[in-house]
Amino acid sequence: PPALPLVADPRDVRPELMGTRQTTVDAETWAAFRKQCTAHGVTPSAAMFTAYAIVLARQAGHRRMLLNSLQLNRLPLHPDVHRIVGAFASTMLIPVEPAEGGTFAELAADNQRRFSESAAHNLISGVEVSRELGRRRGTHRPVAPIVFQSTLGMDAAMGERVPDTAGPLGRIDMADHHQQLRTPQVALEVRMFELRDEMYLVFSLVDELFDTAAVDAMFRELTGIARTLAEPGSWNDPVALPAAADAPESEELRVGRYARQDRTEEGGAPRTEVERTIAEVWEEMLAISGVDRAADFFALGGDSLLAVRVLGKLAREKGIAVAVRDFLEAPTISGLAALASPER
Repeated sequence: PPALPLVADPRDVRPELMGTRQTTVDAETWAAFRKQCTAHGVTPSAAMFTAYAIVLARQAGHRRMLLNSLQLNRLPLHPDVHRIVGAFASTMLIPVEPAEGGTFAELAADNQRRFSESAAHNLISGVEVSRELGRRRGTHRPVAPIVFQSTLGMDAAMGERVPDTAGPLGRIDMADHHQQLRTPQVALEVRMFELRDEMYLVFSLVDELFDTAAVDAMFRELTGIARTLAEPGSWNDPVALPAAADAPESEELRVGRYARQDRTEEGGAPRTEVERTIAEVWEEMLAISGVDRAADFFALGGDSLLAVRVLGKLAREKGIAVAVRDFLEAPTISGLAALASPER
């Protein structure tokens, strides 16, 4: 991910709700922006994704990064899918590397191509890819906590506009809204959507992780780029980007680079009553036998959903309660036993 500077380790933060920055691009400017997108053969989403990547690269000090994108993924896998109400959202991981010295038009075209390549594999979600990356890297921390979400152009694609009425509820104004998010494994998310011909631009973030002034500067810069792209000449100017492709070596706390926690657990059979109790549940849920006290839950075939079920079973039936995020830092029997807080 982009190695954005942090002021706290995510492991030590317990946010109740995510902080928000919001602004709008007026209808006239947004119409001019869309016109330029058409002229350069890219979608508004691809253009704004590129602007977001530029802002992140400048703040992080490098150009190569992995971003997470939330996408509509309503697949016709059931004959009644058209009758089902739901978000049908899926994550998609997109590798980004804006070329040094490229114009905005060139960068946007490249990112649109990357979008298309990633979307061609939409039967494999970003969650699955993240899980495999984490397994190979030996980490259970989020691998892509910086997110891009856009519904720009969705009304036009569906042939509809946002309704003005809600039946017996009378007239509604969709622009009169308030947003509050709490999204696990996300440090910073940008959302973009259209209402009443204007473009809404929203930052949602874990405030405790970032320097407030830096976040405000990033938001202002992204908003400024969006408005500048309404002007024809701005698309052909070379974009100033860091020379470094990868994040520079630094002792500074950054996204994707945290203080390493080395576990020195001794292997062998479970030693205490609590460890033996946990081992019984693991063996039942993972369908294995003779589990080692230092074996990694995920290396044994577990996944995040099964981890939640295991922790729920331990809490309900054994009186051993451990938060999921704490378990991810020490996903072994001995680690879980050390974290256990019996509800007795």
